[in-house]
Amino acid sequence: MDTNKQLTEELNKLREEIRVLSEKKESDQGAGMIALIKYVTEERERTEKLLMTMAEKIRRMEGRQQLAVQEPIQENSKKKDFDEIALSDTDRLIIEFIQTKGLACADDIKSIMNYKGRNAACTRLKKLCNEGLLQRFQLGHKVYYRFDAGKATNTLIISPPQ
Repeated sequence: MDTNKQLTEELNKLREEIRVLSEKKESDQGAGMIALIKYVTEERERTEKLLMTMAEKIRRMEGRQQLAVQEPIQENSKKKDFDEIALSDTDRLIIEFIQTKGLACADDIKSIMNYKGRNAACTRLKKLCNEGLLQRFQLGHKVYYRFDAGKATNTLIISPPQ
């Protein structure tokens, strides 16, 4: 910590200068200089404390990082090979429809599910997209969804018995 020693030495020099200047008190200009030097000294002290705190935090973070690297990762061994996603019959039908057709929009889902409006279809498609089963594409003013086989490879889809 050579930097800390240097800062401490500079602070001591500034304190000595302040002490010498405060003893002289020759004029108002000298008093202004004393106030200025005192302010600078206090700022340096605050900066030194801040640097010391930051250095300590960095040391702690480095220690934690070394521990994390040294310890074997046990989470992966406990983790399942598949993420399980429970699907309702409706969601299963939507996924099957999109798999066969390739792309589908809310209007397509509305028609096959006999919904009165598009809101229910949009909600179900967004939910399946957020779960990682569908990919979302906007083509013009319409939003299309496609089955994402890449994301679904580590996913076990559970649907109720039929």
